[in-house]
Amino acid sequence: MRYPSNHKHATRLRILEVAARLFASGSGRDGVDEVMRRAGLTHGGFYAHFRDKAELLGEACAAAFEHCG
Repeated sequence: MRYPSNHKHATRLRILEVAARLFASGSGRDGVDEVMRRAGLTHGGFYAHFRDKAELLGEACAAAFEHCG
């Protein structure tokens, strides 16, 4: 099955949106597993979009500030 050309970009944005919400809640317990679960994806799929949690955190924070700004 082929995905539309914008599928990967849309998935990455969905991950960032979920991560921004979770990280903003400040619970401190939300890791990659929880972000991906809430985005409806698997943990293994994370690495197709980000190198590590630090990269996700940085981009999620930037996206949150962009959205609120």
